[in-house]
Amino acid sequence: MNRRLDTLLPVAICAVSGLFKVVVMVGLVAMLLACTEGATPTTPVSLSGKISVPDGVQSDGAKVTVNLYHAWALEGPLRHPVEFIESFETSVGQYSHSFAYPVEQGEGLLVYAWLDLDADGVHCTPTVRDDRAGLSVVQEFPAAEVTADIRLDVPCAGPDWFYPPAPN
Repeated sequence: MNRRLDTLLPVAICAVSGLFKVVVMVGLVAMLLACTEGATPTTPVSLSGKISVPDGVQSDGAKVTVNLYHAWALEGPLRHPVEFIESFETSVGQYSHSFAYPVEQGEGLLVYAWLDLDADGVHCTPTVRDDRAGLSVVQEFPAAEVTADIRLDVPCAGPDWFYPPAPN
């Protein structure tokens, strides 16, 4: 009787091991399929406007980083303001940019910009607080063509400093 078990035991272990591998693989594939989403629907938007700085701020040749955000994202207890969409670089003065607005990932459009006055590529540091920032809430959105003028007059402020506005 023991010899019979001895010959059946390796076969049973091999069968369980193979079945386990199949179950694990099927589970992984099912998880991946459940987590994958289709392509996010977008709508093309052409953005233009003017970026300005206060008198006395030397902006010649300085890079301006512009970040686009949803004003609000998600729903219910997870709802929050200022959800990143994309970023581009320009300079002080007139600008234009076209992008694909992800329709189902949020609502509204915020255009935030900061001027890299010290040319270090970093928006302010603990020791250098000169970079200027500003934000424009696009009121006529959604639209295929929008305008956002931005005045960069606040030192070292992030987009959440400007939006949502503080209650009165």
